[in-house]
Amino acid sequence: MEREFSNLFSSTGKDLEDRKQKINGRRLERMEFDEQYYFKGKPDWLLGLYKKIDDYCLNDIKKGVERTCLKTYIRWNYKGKMFCRIFVFQDNLKVYLKLKYAELENPPAFIRDYTDIARGTAIELLIDEGYLRSEEAFSAIVFPLIEKSFLEVTGAKKRLITKRVLEPLKPIEAVRPFSVNISVDNDGYLSINLKIHKSRKEILDKILQETVLK
Repeated sequence: MEREFSNLFSSTGKDLEDRKQKINGRRLERMEFDEQYYFKGKPDWLLGLYKKIDDYCLNDIKKGVERTCLKTYIRWNYKGKMFCRIFVFQDNLKVYLKLKYAELENPPAFIRDYTDIARGTAIELLIDEGYLRSEEAFSAIVFPLIEKSFLEVTGAKKRLITKRVLEPLKPIEAVRPFSVNISVDNDGYLSINLKIHKSRKEILDKILQETVLK
């Protein structure tokens, strides 16, 4: 798969992939490449990870971003300039962005420098089920890197679309009347007896959301 990367984000490399797509299309009787092609036989969680990235690229960066599915990868462009591409594997996604690895601040283990292999500035993000299933992780790590790559490639200076911000969880407020009794059992476990009046059911709901149901 690494042989596909001849100057990852250059216009020459993009044109080469387009020509290969047309040739392969004629050979395969104009076979269409779409999400079903890429994710057939793949686990649902992998499609879910892809959907998060696709939704962010199309709806949260800038109006006019386009997605193209080619034979070997999926790419996102803005006015003909590619800023993100994804290769889909059985148990992970590999995301490639036009960023300098040396300029990243404390990059996590799933990001590596891909410049030498890509023959141009690029980083690789290996995204699988174990690393990034939560919305918080995508918002904090992956999405800002995609935006930086977009700005690097397009030269854009500001967004046209407002960022979607996750609402922070509100801390539980202790509201009386209620009482808590804690005891230590013979097996070393703590027993907690929580007594709340039925009129204050919202307190119990908050506690369950922050503990058992979290």
